[in-house]
Amino acid sequence: MSLMRKIRHCWNKILKDHHQAVAITCIDDFKKTDVSYEQRVINENWTFDQKPRDAATGNEIAINNEFVIKYLVLERKLSAFRGQDLWKYVETFVNSRKFTKILSVGSGPCAIEMEIAQNLTSPYQWDCIDLNENLIKDATRRAKEKGYNLNPIVGDINTASFDSEYDLVVAVASLHHFVKLEQLFSNINKSLKQEGEFVAYEPVCRSGMFLFRMQRVLLGTVFLLLPAKYRVNHQDYPGEKRVDRFYNEYDRSGWTFECIRSGDIAPLLKEKFTTKHYGRGMTFLRRVSDTLYGPNYKLNDKRDQLVTDLLCYLDRFCRASRLLPCEGLFFIGRKCGVK
Repeated sequence: MSLMRKIRHCWNKILKDHHQAVAITCIDDFKKTDVSYEQRVINENWTFDQKPRDAATGNEIAINNEFVIKYLVLERKLSAFRGQDLWKYVETFVNSRKFTKILSVGSGPCAIEMEIAQNLTSPYQWDCIDLNENLIKDATRRAKEKGYNLNPIVGDINTASFDSEYDLVVAVASLHHFVKLEQLFSNINKSLKQEGEFVAYEPVCRSGMFLFRMQRVLLGTVFLLLPAKYRVNHQDYPGEKRVDRFYNEYDRSGWTFECIRSGDIAPLLKEKFTTKHYGRGMTFLRRVSDTLYGPNYKLNDKRDQLVTDLLCYLDRFCRASRLLPCEGLFFIGRKCGVK
C-alpha cells in the first residue's frame, strides 16, 4: 500500500466521521432505506432466534468470552445507584412494598425478569412484552415451571399501548431497538402511577452504533498499539476470522433495529421523565469486549489479563475525566413533573 493510500485509509478509519445514511425518527423513514419496516421485523426475530442461550435461564451465552463479563460487572458497578445496579434496585423496590405491578418492555425470554423474581419476597405481578413469539413462548413455559408470577405477551412496542397502571416499568437493553421512542415514553408516563418509576439499563451509543469522534480517535490509536491476536474479528466476516487493522465501524442498524435510535435515548429520557438517577457507564470498553473482539482475550493468561486491566483503567480514566461520552446508562426516572 502506498504512503498516500495509507494516509487516506487512516483518515477514513480514524478521523472521518460516519453516521447513518438515513436518520430514522419514525416508521415512515424506513421507506427511504433498502430494508422495509416489515422486513426488519422478520430479520430482528430471526437474529434473536439464532442467539445461543442457556437452556435453563434463557440468558444469552457469551461463548468463549470472559472479557465481556468483566466489562458488564464493571459497568454495573460504576453506574449503580447507591451501590445498587438495576437488578438489585428492582429487587429492593419490590420487596419494600406490599404489592408491585411491573411492566417490562422488550423483555425477550424474560431471563432478567426471572433472575430478579427469584429474590422477590413481596407479592408482585409482572407483565412482559416482546416482539418475538418464540422467546415469549419459551418465557411462558419457564415462568410456569418456576412458579413466577410473570405474564409474557407478544407485542410490538412501536405500535402497542398500555392499558394498565404500573408501579414500575423496566427496560433492559431494549430501548435501542425501538423506533417510536417519543410515543413509548409518553405511554410509560401515562401508565405509571403517581409514585411509580421507570428504570432502564441501556447502550446509548450513537445511532447505528457509530463511534463518537473522539472515541474513534482513541480506538484507532488503541488498535494501532494492540497486537494482531487482539484484533481478530469473530463476527463480521462469515466463514473467516479476519484481523482488523482498525475497529470495524459500519451501520449496524442496516437490516434490523439494532441501535436504530440509540443516540436519541439519553436526551429523550431527560426530557420525558424527572431524573432520579443518571448512572454513566463505560466509554469504549464494550467495543473491544463484545462478540467482535472479546473472544481474543483469555483471562487465565497473564498477558491477556494485563491487557484487559489496562483497557479497563483507560476507560475509567476517560469516563472520570469526561474525555469521552459514555455508551452505557443506568437511568431511574419518575413521571414527568413528579419530584
